[in-house]
Amino acid sequence: MRIVKPDWLHHDADKKKLTAIFSLDFHPDGTRLATAGMDNKIRLWSTRAITGDSAETTDEPRLLSTLTAHSGAVMCVRFSNNSGRYMASGADDMVVLIWEKDSQVSTGNLTGNLAGGPGPTETWRPLRRLTGHESDVCDLAWSPDNRFLATCGLDNTIFIWDGRTFERIKKLTDHSQFVKGLTFDPAGRYLASQSDDKTLRIWRTSDWALHKTVSKPFEDNIFSTYFRRPSWSPDGECIATANAANGKAPVAAVVSRDSWDADLSFVGHRGAIEAVRFNPRVFAATSKDDSGDEKAGVVTICAAGGQDRGVTVWLTSQHMPIAAATNLFTKNLMDLAWHTVESGDSDVVALLAACSYDGTVAVMEFTQAELGRPIPIDDQEKMLEKYGFAGRRRRRKRARIDDDEDDDDSGGDDDADGRPKPLAESVEQLRLEQQGAELSKVPKEPPIVQITGGPVPARDLASGTTDVPPADMPVPVRTKDGKKRVAPLFVRPLGGPREAMQRETMPPPVTTTVGTAAPAAPAAPASAPERQTVDPPLWIEARVLGTRQMRGSAASAATSHVLGPQSLVHAQSISAARVLLSVPKVLAQIPSSPDGKPQAIAYNNSTSSGSGVKADGQSQPPAARLVCTKWTKYFSSAVVMLASSELLTAASLADGSLHWFDTHSGARLLPPLMGEAHPAHLKCAHKYCLLLDAVGVLTVWDAERLETTVDHVSIAPLLYCAELSAPIAVAGEDGQEDKEQAAEAGDRIRAPRRHRPAVALTAVDVSETGVPLLSFSDGRSYTYHVRMHTWLRIASPSDHQASDHYMRPSAEPSGPVTDGKPVAFARTTGTPLGYLQELGYHQYQATRQLNGRKPGMPPLVARQADGAVRRSVTLDHVEQLVRAAVDIGSKDDVVRYVDVLARLLAQSGDADRSSYWLASLLGPPLSKGLCPDDCPQTWDPRMAGIPKRRLLERMLPLLAANRNLQSLVTEYSTSLKLLLS
Repeated sequence: MRIVKPDWLHHDADKKKLTAIFSLDFHPDGTRLATAGMDNKIRLWSTRAITGDSAETTDEPRLLSTLTAHSGAVMCVRFSNNSGRYMASGADDMVVLIWEKDSQVSTGNLTGNLAGGPGPTETWRPLRRLTGHESDVCDLAWSPDNRFLATCGLDNTIFIWDGRTFERIKKLTDHSQFVKGLTFDPAGRYLASQSDDKTLRIWRTSDWALHKTVSKPFEDNIFSTYFRRPSWSPDGECIATANAANGKAPVAAVVSRDSWDADLSFVGHRGAIEAVRFNPRVFAATSKDDSGDEKAGVVTICAAGGQDRGVTVWLTSQHMPIAAATNLFTKNLMDLAWHTVESGDSDVVALLAACSYDGTVAVMEFTQAELGRPIPIDDQEKMLEKYGFAGRRRRRKRARIDDDEDDDDSGGDDDADGRPKPLAESVEQLRLEQQGAELSKVPKEPPIVQITGGPVPARDLASGTTDVPPADMPVPVRTKDGKKRVAPLFVRPLGGPREAMQRETMPPPVTTTVGTAAPAAPAAPASAPERQTVDPPLWIEARVLGTRQMRGSAASAATSHVLGPQSLVHAQSISAARVLLSVPKVLAQIPSSPDGKPQAIAYNNSTSSGSGVKADGQSQPPAARLVCTKWTKYFSSAVVMLASSELLTAASLADGSLHWFDTHSGARLLPPLMGEAHPAHLKCAHKYCLLLDAVGVLTVWDAERLETTVDHVSIAPLLYCAELSAPIAVAGEDGQEDKEQAAEAGDRIRAPRRHRPAVALTAVDVSETGVPLLSFSDGRSYTYHVRMHTWLRIASPSDHQASDHYMRPSAEPSGPVTDGKPVAFARTTGTPLGYLQELGYHQYQATRQLNGRKPGMPPLVARQADGAVRRSVTLDHVEQLVRAAVDIGSKDDVVRYVDVLARLLAQSGDADRSSYWLASLLGPPLSKGLCPDDCPQTWDPRMAGIPKRRLLERMLPLLAANRNLQSLVTEYSTSLKLLLS
């Protein structure tokens, strides 16, 4: 053993008198030694200058840097493990500082070198300032993986900080007197603290609960010390403690991990022991047993020192020290630090540094012959696996896993970065993990029922119906020859999809809804007498699916009969319309079934179109009759469209009027409503009525409050955007056909011809919350945001194709494909948003097939992307789905995709993104960035009618699967409990 004690390595307050050095620590790479002293400074020294020959190190910088941010005596200093990126220091100014080396600055913190030689070469800047202690900070310790930083002080408390964000995680207050020392278990399972209350307390890092209190080795202690710095052995088997006593003799008691008893003590010091420190490496050495025989094995090495001003070095396998340096200092020893030399030209394998209250530092060098050689780090970590440690061996194994492998990073022993899975920090974390595991199982009831506590009417936004018993009372109608017939009613089969039954039994609907999966008949030519068409004079043209004549034997006589030409309203605004939609034919009879009601409604149009009075003055029979199970209405003009819900029935007449009735009683709600143009689509849902007229203007009314929710909004922007991305029609035959149709226009309004429309409006619907839904033949679906007064695209088959949640059904369309018509397919999802995605996918593929050789619609294929890109696209896609579900008011979709979002955030470990979603769900006054005064304007407590805090309650257990987020999850879980209590 060689002892080096440089006379230039000291702390001095006024350059004349040395001041006490309370703590020191080697950087993990061994190039620096940090010392902390009573002069309020931290000094970084060159290890090479300390241990090298003075003749060879004349030009070697000695003092690398001096750090002066503390305003009180610095009591402790420790580098972080592994890379040593951070350095933490605590002082009697009650502050803990986190330092980081500033690599962009080449000069040090001082302009001169007080130790002589070249000037300082490094600059360390304080990165974070941790406050909370109410008295001197005596000691600190980093966890083995740097996930936690523990600090203690004379306020009798221990603070646990996050090792990455440096946010406070926990405050431990079980000690009754000053806490003067800390050490972490190298396996990461425990933290040990030693206090003047004569106890050693063991804390679990999983929940920061007290695991064990050890007091017997300290009961006879009568000594008072500055510090009580314990140390955990690198093999995890024992803890060496300071200031213990065996009778009246001061000892360093060694507490076994198995029994938490002090089975061994380091005896020989004449004064109280201030600090003990294990070498962080396990050595392979030759030791002697009780009989004096030598044996080879692995050993741990511990140093102890204190008020007798000397240092002893022990092997845990022997009862006698292997080295002792007495009277090393003139005053008490304060701290110890080890550094193991992995390789080098010399045979030195370890350095032991000690500091004293006299203001000096001594460094002892040990050779391989004295200590042995350090075993490989992999072998050392393997020794810790029996205590639950997962070290660099596993991390390297994880690093070899291909990034594209689709695995769940949140559920294994390692996190998404391949590091060991962090330990749970609290009982709340473990509770949330258990709850999240239960949520991951297949639920016995729909998720929305779990949140709301009761069933929700399963209204299908796609078809506008609710699962209710079919009407058992048929509606009698009369045909043109006066014979009585029973109108066919829509009856949902007991099994199988709704669409299949509709294709078999239903005549074509009056308006095409999002849920209409039946293939439509070919479009009637422009000259057909049943529809009035004009050419819009501007640049947008669109086709919609109107009601077509039913063909085949399945059509009854009552429904197959088409009336003669009707006088449809043509407003003056048509001449300046940007959009022109086709309007439905006038049929003899169409039935309807209102949502949630066991009754049926149908209209019966007369073969004659009367005005109400004949030429001879006699009254003329009504032109139309609206028949319900309980009531009947008569009109002087033919009924063109009929829509109904459980609250509202709307009928559109050929004279352009719109009539509202109460579905249950038949009471009229308003006089006839008159619009600017004839309706092209009519839809009712709950208390809302949607009307899309022939010039592309959409309106949604609230019939209960008699007000407009969507006020005369044009769909022209949607058609324009669709045409921008649609394939361009080829010239030739198409252009010739346009010319021929223009020549046959006759008395129609003349307007310049343009290219043929490339997109068709295939479906229109309104949700129970009054939100309009429009789908087009290019597969895209839109809704209107009432408060922002803009259209939102909520589904597009060409977006997010690399997402893991991209809707890509395997089944092909089950019916024929017609240009501009909604395709029939076997539906696989029961949620409105899921249906829109399925519909869009099939509609896109069908339109692409019809386009043939036209460019602009590439096939939808699975995009090849690496793992990072795929995860990023998937997360963005799911966030969009959550927002879209909120906008259309789909509760089932909101719950479904919030669950998916929580799992994705847990896999990614994105703390900032997780914090955003948690804050938005928690709301004021506890969420960051929001205050109670802003609550009414900035935070809506519900998403699609679901309380946000109930969604947060569901999201937290899923996020808890990633323990890297546990401090964030615990914070919001605690706040949520306060708000819900």
